Amino acid sequence: MKHLTIAVVAVMLLAGSAAASTCGPKVWDDMSWWCHTGATPEAVPDTGAAICDKGPRSGYWWWPKEAASNNNDEELWGNRGVVYNMCQATPPPPPPPPPPPPPPPPVKREKTLFNNVLFDFDKAVLKPEGKVEVDKVIAELKKYPNDTIAITGHTCDLGSDAYNQGLGQRRADAVKKYMVENGIAEARITSTSLGETKPAVANDSAANRKLNRRAEFDITMKD
Repeated sequence: MKHLTIAVVAVMLLAGSAAASTCGPKVWDDMSWWCHTGATPEAVPDTGAAICDKGPRSGYWWWPKEAASNNNDEELWGNRGVVYNMCQATPPPPPPPPPPPPPPPPVKREKTLFNNVLFDFDKAVLKPEGKVEVDKVIAELKKYPNDTIAITGHTCDLGSDAYNQGLGQRRADAVKKYMVENGIAEARITSTSLGETKPAVANDSAANRKLNRRAEFDITMKD
């Protein structure tokens, strides 16, 4: 048994000598048997672990905890060390969100066209069907309070030019009065007459003359 023990020790010493020759002379007092591993009896901070946010470096060791020198095989017998890092790499930041889509271009407002208001022969009184058309104009002006409206009165060719000029003005004024009574500021309304000078159709029949006895609207958009 004594010879067997001596043989085992000799084999291990030879292995240690071979490892030492591979790792270089044993000149460190760091409790390393085979070569410089960095294992120590106490955990030490890993100053080189930049990607681990200063994670710790730890070590496992065997007996004995303290040694005077690593040149004494008896003192360092079985003293092996393992160094490891325990950390979690910081994940990369998420990519920035995509920029918001550009706002849609503003919708261009189209000018509203209104039907003419028709009058009876030699009259300047709004009929019920005429009020229906004027109510549409009133609703538009209330929707867009900065808009203004121009009303133009017309006549057929029956009667003198001077008379028809006055009749056209009375027709435009009748429409304006109705609009003011229904909430449209007078300052937003102009009323003029073109008499018989701008017929919508030729004055060559009773049906066409009826279409020329009218009031027309022209909105000026401000929004």
